[in-house]
Amino acid sequence: MTEKREIKAIQLLLKGNNVKQLSRSNFRVRSQSNPKKWYRIISAGGRWSCDCKDHLERKGKCKHLCAVSYFLTLREVATGVRSFESNTICPKCLSNRDLVKSGYRYNQSGTVPRLYCKKCKHWLTERPGFEKMKNHATVVVAGLDLYFRGISLKQVAEHLQSSYGITVSYGTIYNWIRKYVELVSQYTEGLKPNTSERWHADETMVRLSGRQIVMWALLDSETRYLIAMHVSRRRDAHEAIAFLKKGVASANNRPLELVTDGNPSYEGAIEELNKGSETDEGKILHIKGPLVGKINNNKIERFNGTLKGRIRAMGQLNSMRGALTFTKGFPIYYDMIRSNEALKGRTPGQAAGIMKRKMNWFQLIRDASNHKPK
Repeated sequence: MTEKREIKAIQLLLKGNNVKQLSRSNFRVRSQSNPKKWYRIISAGGRWSCDCKDHLERKGKCKHLCAVSYFLTLREVATGVRSFESNTICPKCLSNRDLVKSGYRYNQSGTVPRLYCKKCKHWLTERPGFEKMKNHATVVVAGLDLYFRGISLKQVAEHLQSSYGITVSYGTIYNWIRKYVELVSQYTEGLKPNTSERWHADETMVRLSGRQIVMWALLDSETRYLIAMHVSRRRDAHEAIAFLKKGVASANNRPLELVTDGNPSYEGAIEELNKGSETDEGKILHIKGPLVGKINNNKIERFNGTLKGRIRAMGQLNSMRGALTFTKGFPIYYDMIRSNEALKGRTPGQAAGIMKRKMNWFQLIRDASNHKPK
């Protein structure tokens, strides 16, 4: 499934009543070219199938299957939030037996369920990470998830209006993104992955308010873990050194090999990293392009295609601050939330041993809040 097909599928889901669930394993998805036509999605023996031409010919995931997958993901997030709320503990007296639902708190943006503790007479609407938020956790999480899947802020706002009846501005949604990316990144930066002996590094140019900036990415060969991202206005040795040092500090181990393209900036950066290594065993071997045969940079180049597809679908980045937020948030989504087909549906975070299961934004925000210094 290409990134373009995945983004089209999410846009199809967001347009309205285009996905219908008939039973636990039976769905219908409306055709984009013919609104009167519906495709049938069935799950049998753990395998999903669609009767559209694209799926039958390619024998892979079509946009209709992807739309159903994301339909179930959004529902899973909402269910997780409700399940957590049902086990909420009073922050004042730590009781979980004396909480009762007591109406809603009404805001301009919608309603938030309110709880009352009969033991200490405390009113609360807070959930870890969502204290004093005007909107329900499900709405905030949906906004975050859609943004990093490549949906523009305008489309996110339209989805929240049509699905939840909540009107929020683009600025409000972006403030959610900045707030929770910062919170979760502080938590995930302490989770060091177990990586393989070979890493891949590459950089790509993206547009920032009509200008070009450089986005650097460092990927582990076996686990597909996105070790580090870095954004800069230049692609010189100084930026390459800062980028690679950030990557080495983020993992449990240094690589034995680093595969790059022919950018000479990497040579000076690797020399800097190898300083202090008295023997060749402790040094990083630089494998540089042009590359042919089994050792190549295809994995990181495919990642750059994913990255640029996300940015194109979202619209160009508007500021360096926004670019920095994106490069903090996208690794969280890529490593902890997004299933990787090369890993048989697992996430890179699972493959690298830092997560036991696939996560969603709500779970990460909750865990980050619980680990936040008091």
